[in-house]
Amino acid sequence: MRDLIQQVDARLQAHDEFGDSQQIVRLNIERYKFALTMLAREDARLRALLPAVEALTQAAADKTFGDVLVRAELEAAIERMETGIAPIHQAGLLAWGLERSLETIEQPLSLSAAAMQRSFVAGPDLDGRRIWIWDLADAAEPTADALREALRLGFMPGGHCEAELVRPTPQMVAQLERACALLQALVPQMARSVFGHLHSVAFANMRNERGPMLTASGGDSTPCMIFIAPEELANPWDTAVHIMHEAVHLKLSDLVRTSAAVVHEDMVRLPWGREISVSNCLFAFHAYVHLQLFRTAVEQLGPQLHDVYGAPESYRAGTRPHAMSVVNNASAAPFSRGHERMAYLAAQFRGEWSHYLTPYAQRMVEWLCEAIAPLIDLPRAVPSARGEAADVRAADPADSLRYAKNPQLQLRPVGDRGILFAADPAQPKIRKLNTAAWLMFELCDGRSGHDLAQAYADIAGVASERAWQQVGPLLGSLVASGMILADGRAAAAGQGRAA
Repeated sequence: MRDLIQQVDARLQAHDEFGDSQQIVRLNIERYKFALTMLAREDARLRALLPAVEALTQAAADKTFGDVLVRAELEAAIERMETGIAPIHQAGLLAWGLERSLETIEQPLSLSAAAMQRSFVAGPDLDGRRIWIWDLADAAEPTADALREALRLGFMPGGHCEAELVRPTPQMVAQLERACALLQALVPQMARSVFGHLHSVAFANMRNERGPMLTASGGDSTPCMIFIAPEELANPWDTAVHIMHEAVHLKLSDLVRTSAAVVHEDMVRLPWGREISVSNCLFAFHAYVHLQLFRTAVEQLGPQLHDVYGAPESYRAGTRPHAMSVVNNASAAPFSRGHERMAYLAAQFRGEWSHYLTPYAQRMVEWLCEAIAPLIDLPRAVPSARGEAADVRAADPADSLRYAKNPQLQLRPVGDRGILFAADPAQPKIRKLNTAAWLMFELCDGRSGHDLAQAYADIAGVASERAWQQVGPLLGSLVASGMILADGRAAAAGQGRAA
């Protein structure tokens, strides 16, 4: 059984697109660098920082863009740029934070970590970086003041939630470190993967409209960090679950920053009594798959660790029951356990809800189901009629139209990954093209639809009569996004500019 657990642990982290955290983080950093070039068009301070940003090593870039303040302000600036809700030049705090981060890049701590009164860390060493623990002093100081404001305004916005930070004690830090070590002992590859997306932990008393919360990840206003209730720390088994659960959410969050997952957002009613969005259901399913691996490791490998960490049942009396718990989850109520919820969500996403997901997310769901299959076979439902719409044969191309690149585009290729980032400054929505879409983009040099299909068939090695079934949707998406212009709306040989 140990070999099987190790096999699934490896499979969940090995997928080049969905599992490999180093590549996920790298693409997200490329997105941030590209966003800065767009923002710098109207901000001289940011423009002056671009050469230093481009010169950062991967580890230094991860440290800089993983900083709570820098990433929070950058995400806010990207939102302003893409939605037009405020002038994009309102990036004063971003420029200040980025300047200070670059000035101290040789220091061991990031900008926000250096503002803590005491330097508490936990978890594995990832290229010289460990998870830092919040210990904000009461005294006024620019970085600390900005962090307090970020927490005040940004803890799970819109969720009717509140958090009161708790200053750590050495015992609390030791308990967190113990849980990190347990997670690494049971599922080492998963642990290293999710720790790559987690930069800091805050101990906090939290509540939402349903009552006290055990853990949380705060969203774009408090990114790269998770919150844990101090009362949970005494139980290393469930604390390890909490770290894994919230850090896996951070991993998926980094994934969907560069690839849209939901075509149409909607609220759905779950049989365990909640009504939540489709995207939140996708995050839950992703977490439950990883929980299944961890739970199996606890059952099969955990007894060998009882002498060090105690048996899970020894912590049951002080543990509140919940679906993620590996200590207290004896409820017989339907859907009270994580594997039941995982199976339900798998069936929905493979069936009735499939039309909600982009092709990217549909492929991710299938990969998750296949990766966990050696431990549990998840159901496959018949897709709904709406979900079958993609199977309809594409109409033949219209030769009356000619397709060319939008000449105003700013571009950032990541050649070794087969990825192209692009944005039109007039409508600056950052878009990521995969290899197939990038190929189609490059072929649009004034050709007709028929010529595009033939050129694609020659390069991709598909039959000419079937090429348009692939070309049509790709071309439609590029035209809808404004990256490709049809007929006489652009010069036939127009080219985008590298950013």
